[in-house]
Amino acid sequence: MAERATAIDIHGHGIPKKLLDEIRRDGDRVYGGMAVAEGEAGPVVTIPGLGRIRPLAAQMLDFRDRLAWLDEHQIGQQIVSPWLDMQGYEMPPEPAARWAAAMNEAVAAECAGSGGRLIGMSTLAAGDPKAAVAELERSMRDLHLPAVMLSTDPGQVVLHDPSLEQLWAAAEQLGAVFVLHPSITGPASHIPNTTEFANLYWRGIDTMLAATRLILAGVFDRYPRLRIVLLHGGGFLPYQTARLDRSYAINTIGPKSLARPNPTDYLSDFYHDTCLLSPPALRLLHEVAGEGKIVLGSDYPFPIGDPDPVGTVTAAGFDERTNRQVLHDTAAALFGIA
Repeated sequence: MAERATAIDIHGHGIPKKLLDEIRRDGDRVYGGMAVAEGEAGPVVTIPGLGRIRPLAAQMLDFRDRLAWLDEHQIGQQIVSPWLDMQGYEMPPEPAARWAAAMNEAVAAECAGSGGRLIGMSTLAAGDPKAAVAELERSMRDLHLPAVMLSTDPGQVVLHDPSLEQLWAAAEQLGAVFVLHPSITGPASHIPNTTEFANLYWRGIDTMLAATRLILAGVFDRYPRLRIVLLHGGGFLPYQTARLDRSYAINTIGPKSLARPNPTDYLSDFYHDTCLLSPPALRLLHEVAGEGKIVLGSDYPFPIGDPDPVGTVTAAGFDERTNRQVLHDTAAALFGIA
């Protein structure tokens, strides 16, 4: 029981309430037209370039209830990211950079009052790589945020685009952890007649595409010490490794340009969370991803997240050492948690 209570959940979302006051006060003047309206299911924020997003649920805004949920589920700490819908990738570069800075400051301040149980992640305005690097440096140095939650499709730029080379170089040099989360507006959202499958399948497709393109673009060849976490168990990628390698072998996905023989030789460069809701799938992920590459993830506070994340891990039938790695040790080392 004591071991379960030390678990670290690396996949939680939150929005400090003070950010809504920030939008009400300066949304138009400072952030290019952001606005808040009250809705039946919670506040609804308008993001310039995106429009009205999904309502903010009470659990997203209340960081005290979050601690009670962690206690109930025998989790000691949680890494909290600014909710992806609110990160503002669609905004023009200057207000996007200002909004990222405001979010990072609010998340850091909210987590600071948790007695060390909540640790914040930052967000970055990926459309302006120079500003993103500066904010990464500031958020790590001044706000003590060890990780970044980055969309698998951050606005108008793709993760393997050459314009982001300076960001990956800075991430490697600083030892930052990048947690890749699929958005609701990624490539899979353009598949006709699939809206009802947005949370069911789109997320996995978009994570698979982003990770595969990072591999094929040689990002890990150039930055071998990058630390990237794929959420929702890596999407569909870990379960289609043979198909990816075969496609590379017969030249259907471009020329053979990687330093390693097969694309999936890079799969163990990623970390993956456990948010699969399935002990058998988690066992397969561990076999494919390798030792020490899986971390606990709940997707709090969303209903589609794992209702018993620690229980899913213990039901997978790992030995005691692997359980300890997945529940605590790998995340502690990755995020620098004492």
